[in-house]
Amino acid sequence: MIDLYYWPTGNGLKIGILLEELELDYRIVPTNIRTGEQKHADFQRISANGRIPAIVDHAPSTFSEPLSLFESGAILNYLADKAGRFLPPASSVERQRVQEWLFWQVGHVTPYLSQLQVFKEKAPEPIPFALDLLHAEATRLYGVLERRLGEVTYMAGEYSIADMAIFPWIQPLRQGQDLAVYPNINAWRERIKARPAVQRAYAKGREVAANEKSLALQ
Repeated sequence: MIDLYYWPTGNGLKIGILLEELELDYRIVPTNIRTGEQKHADFQRISANGRIPAIVDHAPSTFSEPLSLFESGAILNYLADKAGRFLPPASSVERQRVQEWLFWQVGHVTPYLSQLQVFKEKAPEPIPFALDLLHAEATRLYGVLERRLGEVTYMAGEYSIADMAIFPWIQPLRQGQDLAVYPNINAWRERIKARPAVQRAYAKGREVAANEKSLALQ
């Protein structure tokens, strides 16, 4: 059994998608970041950084004691390795492709797109400099993604944890982007949206917090 400490944000959804794809036995432990539950000491014993998602695997393959992990990229790698799916073997070039696009998501997509959303949706008044800077970077990132998806069907060739990591963060209406300009991204999103595991993951997210903006698949 795996406990998923979770709220249905972009970062939370990516772990839900993988768990559904793998059909592993797991339970969601809602951690309401809107009311500050991520700051509680009991949660921070599992996630030292005080951020969702985090997991506790009560039956890890190579350890005798339950294993807790935080940071979404680390969790994706661990679960995919454990199941032997959606992450190619360690000696392959394909695995390195998955890793480079996974780390691109962690290092660029989430930080910039999340900041853009905060400045657009939560700032008491518009801050033009920040909005212009972050919108320009969002447009650049969409361009990187569009070019890559003009070369391959999925980010690393085959559907992988790299796609699962990026997909929940591509929310064009919130990020001031028009998918008509990005036909490759649009086609990729439609392929992923059609996957039953993705649909189940979003449905479970709505059971936890139906009004979370990340759940809207525009």
